[in-house]
Amino acid sequence: MSTLSGVSTPPRETADGTSAQIPRSPQQRTEPVTIEFLTQNDAMYVLPFFEEFFRNYASEFRISRVLFSPVMGKRTRRQMATELLALYGPVGIVRLLGRAGAYRCLSVLPKGPSARRYYSLQQLCRAYGVPCDSIGNPNAAEIVAGIKTRQPDLLVSVACPYILKDALLSVPPLGCINIHHAPLPRYKGMMPTFWQMFHGERQVGVTVHYMAAKVDEGAALLQDKLDIAPSETLDSLIRRAKRHGAHCMARVLRDVAAGRQQPIQLDQSAGNYLTFPNAEQIREFRAKGLKAI
Repeated sequence: MSTLSGVSTPPRETADGTSAQIPRSPQQRTEPVTIEFLTQNDAMYVLPFFEEFFRNYASEFRISRVLFSPVMGKRTRRQMATELLALYGPVGIVRLLGRAGAYRCLSVLPKGPSARRYYSLQQLCRAYGVPCDSIGNPNAAEIVAGIKTRQPDLLVSVACPYILKDALLSVPPLGCINIHHAPLPRYKGMMPTFWQMFHGERQVGVTVHYMAAKVDEGAALLQDKLDIAPSETLDSLIRRAKRHGAHCMARVLRDVAAGRQQPIQLDQSAGNYLTFPNAEQIREFRAKGLKAI
């Protein structure tokens, strides 16, 4: 695992095109860093990150709250169902629906912090005594006001399905950090794990970076890689990469808390913004012998 090093703290571009200095941590802290998470309510592909992070680091960092938006944000259920059916196929969708049903039933069971598995973000947060709230758009005035009241040191985005605006990005004194499961700037945008498999990468990347007004363009704090196992499916790789990402995030949070982070601006001209694959790209994915599930 390798942390990026480079120039001193660079400026951050804000929504109005001006520059704002990336927050830096104080050199000495007498209390744990307080973080608040922004994410989506995805028990299959996002929950593994939080399971790993809470299990290993809940006592190291003070988690003030987890705010989760609907899966895929503004996408309608019909649009999401159409896209997932194209990606996973009828048999794959049946498997996912079966898994989702089992998770829904098991998520009501009481669990403690020593449990081996959790089946919803709410169940996990209850086990660790961390408040969690279902929200819509995190940029809404009442959400921003609530975060200002709680005064977290850092906001951490894990698959948050909304673009955060400067009114929210400017709230926490130590900044806003996002984890993107691909090397930036090459694989900006949606479905980065799919696109890395599609392009024949032997490893998937992870980038932890400061958030800026432009998506996936903040200064990088860490870049790391994870080997893709032979014959590994997209479904398996996403969940495994999320667990790996939890440890990468913890390392960055330690650096930020100690004031020893070394953010570096990436060459944004070297990357493209990717979207959900279309039908032809999904067929090509399968023709390469790759499997979604």
